[in-house]
This record gives sequence, C-alpha cells and structure tokens, in this order.
Amino acid sequence: MTMTQERMNTVGSDETFSDDIRALRKERAKIKNRRDDIVIFPNGDKWFVFDDDANRLFEVLGWQTSEKLMDEGAISWMNLSDEGREALLLTDLNPISLWKHAEINVAGWSSEEDYKADRLSLAQQTLDYLLQFNRNDHAIVNLGKFPIYSKDGDIDTTENICFVDFDGRGSVNLFTESGKTINLVYGQEWNMMGGGDYIISTGNMLNTQLEDVKHTLLNYGSVEMQRQLKTDDIMEEYNSFLSKYRYDHVLMEQQDFYEALGDDAVSMASKYHLKLWDRDAGNGLVVPMVMLNINQVDKVLSEADDVLIEESRIMESRDELALKPSPLNEGLNETLHFNESGIKKTRNGDYMVWARLNGVDLPDKEISPEMGIRYLRLIGGAEKELLLRSALQQSYGTEIGQLATHSQSAMVKI
Repeated sequence: MTMTQERMNTVGSDETFSDDIRALRKERAKIKNRRDDIVIFPNGDKWFVFDDDANRLFEVLGWQTSEKLMDEGAISWMNLSDEGREALLLTDLNPISLWKHAEINVAGWSSEEDYKADRLSLAQQTLDYLLQFNRNDHAIVNLGKFPIYSKDGDIDTTENICFVDFDGRGSVNLFTESGKTINLVYGQEWNMMGGGDYIISTGNMLNTQLEDVKHTLLNYGSVEMQRQLKTDDIMEEYNSFLSKYRYDHVLMEQQDFYEALGDDAVSMASKYHLKLWDRDAGNGLVVPMVMLNINQVDKVLSEADDVLIEESRIMESRDELALKPSPLNEGLNETLHFNESGIKKTRNGDYMVWARLNGVDLPDKEISPEMGIRYLRLIGGAEKELLLRSALQQSYGTEIGQLATHSQSAMVKI
C-alpha cells in the first residue's frame, strides 16, 4: 500500500487572514525559542501553529497542514486539539516548548478546503494521542458498526468500521464490516492516498469515546488474558467433541450465535460462503472461526449429513469477542494453480511467499510477519492451505491468474 502525505491548498488572499498572520509573526518574533521548540497560539478551544512550526509538525509527525497564499507568499498552518498538544508533549522531539500569546480566530477566515484539512489533521492527532496509551503488541477496540464519512461530510453507507487495531510498533489498522483491512498509519507514515476518509471517520469516532478507549488500551492485557483463557477452554471443549464423534460439522451454541472453529470453520466458510474471523488464542496465535445465525444453521443442517450442535459451557455473546476479519478470507474463493509454492523465513527475519509456474521461479514477495508465523506454526490442514492461497493471492493476484490461464503444462492445484 502506497503511503504518502499531501498538502491541501487554499488559494486566495484574504485580508483578515493576512492581518492576523502578520500580527502573529510580530508576536512570534519576540519569542527567543530554541530550534526544536514548537510555538503555539490559543485559538478558541484549540491551538494554532503556522510557518516553520506547522511545517515541522508535518515533516516529523505527518499531521496535515493547510496552505494559503498571502502577498508575502504561501503560509502553512494547522490547528491543534488538546489531544494533539498532549501528543506533542509525549513525542521524541527534543525538547518541546509550548508558548501562549495573542488570541486569534481562525474560524473567521477558514474556507471549506481549510475545514477538510483541519478535520484530517485533528483526526491524526487523536490517533497519535491514543497510540501513546498502548502497551500491547496489539490492542483491538470494538466500535460496533460505525459508518465511514468522506472528507466532504457524506456517509458511505456501503462500509462500516468495526474494529481498530493499535499495535506496539506505532501502527493503526482498521477492519471494516466487509472484511477489508486498511492501514491508517505506520510510525508517522500516514496512508493519505487510500485512507484519508478512513482516518477522519476513525478519528471522529474515537474522539467521541476517548476515555473509554484509553481505558481499553491501558487495561487491554488483563482483558485479553481473560479472553484467551476462555478461548482455551472453548477449544478444549470443541476438540473433545471432534475426538469422540465423527461428524461433518460441530457447532457450539453461544448466547447469540453459533460458532465453528479451526479446520472445520475453514471448511464451512468455503462451503457455505461464510466470513472467517480470527479468535485470539494468546501467544500470538489465533484460531479461525465462523459465526452463524439461526438461518445459516438451518442451511447447514439441510445440506450436511451429520451435524452436532452443543451448547457451550462457557456462554459468550458476540459483543464480548474482540474478533478481527481473518486474512484467510481473501483466499477462500480463489483458484490459483502452481507447480510449487510455499512460505519461508529469511535469515534477516522477513517472511516471503514463493511460487514456481511452468518451471519459472516467480520473484519472492514479502508478506506480513503475522501471516508467516501463523503458516509456519501449522503442521498441516485446511487452515494452512488457505493461508498459503491467501498469501499467493495477495502477493501475485492477477499476474499469476493470467499466467495460469495461459499455461499449457500440467500443474498441481494448491
């Protein structure tokens, strides 16, 4: 995914704007600050930075600036929220000094383009602020179903944000209802090309529940330990049924859904067009699962010969689970053909997918550590096969499909 940052320009000369900026520059010139100080001015319930200070925040943190023309040339500026100010205090900029001087009114001269850039910058500040509270490799915040808003304020009703993942490397990912995974930021590299609207929507949603999200991030480890212990118990219960009986499928009845786990979940997802989810099993491991409602259960019962339905001893509700859409979903309906293929770990610690088609070695492609570790830990089975198929589809996609279609040699189907 290509990541970039782009400035939003507001072209035009506004006398009120120009007068305010000239006055601020006079105030700014009085401050004997060091090079690394960021000078901010009060602006209603927010703060204001401009010129080199705004450019510095853009360059170091990636926060969106607005740009406007004056007779003296272009000027960059940005609003800061209280969360943005707090995030600055916690960064590695060395040191940060915050100054308050003459008050201004940005709203009096900001345009529609300024407003769009401002919403984006404030959302970035919220995400950076919340990242400071995460002490986990991954912390998943469940948003239920929250619609995605465009920069123009319109709602995209075809997509809903379900989960936001804060990881320990300074990355934020979101998972949509359709199973799409979108990286918003990695370090300070913001995904402006593909995720600008998602950044705004996610920031807006998180900002409405800041204290709850902070509590989740700060206490995620203990909450997750409870979830993992539950998963261990449920898997033990599930496997006991599989070992005792021979059924086509085993379904566990929970409070408001039915679930299948492991290879059985993979098989059912493919056969009945269900979405796969990752259930956290601890120690970096996840268990694939499918959730079924009563209508989907009826369909399975009508098509399968032997189905066991058992009420779980550990009753859970859908809302209690911090599930992520599984990356295996991308490979469920793909039929790719290769002579050979696999996933390997290199000496420098990267994970690569490789494939050979018609006797020709295709270039190795890097995949996520999560997918590589998960694949290599599995001995075999439907989940491992689907992981490989998903990695091949993500890495080679149409390129491989076209080569496979035109191939005249015998191939082994993966």
